Amino acid sequence: MSTQAELVNVVQTESERLKQFLAALPQDAWTKPSACARWEVRDVVAHLIMVPNNYTSHITRALRGDASPPEGRPDPSIFKTHSQEERRQQAARLAQAPIANRERFGNDLLSGFSQAWDQFHHLIVTLNAQDWHKPCHHGFGMIPVHSLVHAGVFELAMHSLDIRSPLEPSVQLSPDALAAILDFFSECPHWFLIPAARLSTPLRYRFAFTGALNRQWDIVVEGDTAHMGPAADAPPHATFSCEVETFVLMMCGRIGFDAALGDKQLIPTGDVVAVQAFKKWFQGV
Repeated sequence: MSTQAELVNVVQTESERLKQFLAALPQDAWTKPSACARWEVRDVVAHLIMVPNNYTSHITRALRGDASPPEGRPDPSIFKTHSQEERRQQAARLAQAPIANRERFGNDLLSGFSQAWDQFHHLIVTLNAQDWHKPCHHGFGMIPVHSLVHAGVFELAMHSLDIRSPLEPSVQLSPDALAAILDFFSECPHWFLIPAARLSTPLRYRFAFTGALNRQWDIVVEGDTAHMGPAADAPPHATFSCEVETFVLMMCGRIGFDAALGDKQLIPTGDVVAVQAFKKWFQGV
């Protein structure tokens, strides 16, 4: 798992990289579609202002011992029981907030982005080992502070890709960001699991990653929950060979499961039924 110092460095590096990209962006590019459904580039930037502002507030409250939902927010445990359609409806509602925000920010989006991530970075630098593990609110469930920082890296890296990929098709996620995102998946698997009928016996998927981040990871679907982490000794029902970036993009819905199979970006072996069942639980966020 990434250390606190490594995560702090990734936040600073990724936010600075996107800041420099946005500073050089022509004015007309801000209104072009991003790779994130429903949002133009400027909407994604507005979202990336809201994320660190919210996370800074959540962590600040957690440091005071308050991990309850802010006033007017639903109990985060409800998210775990949402069906795929309910999650789509929720995503559609949440998609409106950044649009309203960017209209409020007007031409100050870049300044707002810089200030929000600088503030978030300054906060997480000050956290001690005890702070790192304090329970903290998030709209998708109660998590420790370090998981919220991982979530910040996830949001920053993925949405940076959403902004840049339509304009720079060759852009990729950095190895440091990918490593932090894998940690985030292991800490918050419920973000990515679509509830389905309870399994009577666990189903184990192994991902054999190729490339620079050469390692093996397991996803175990058990009952109506999932666990993700480094591969165990138990044999898998199905194995997928792919790049870590392919796995991350698929889990986030940027690449479809069937499309990844068809393009040979995802190479399956093992039980054919288990292979096809994977997309029943994991369809992107």
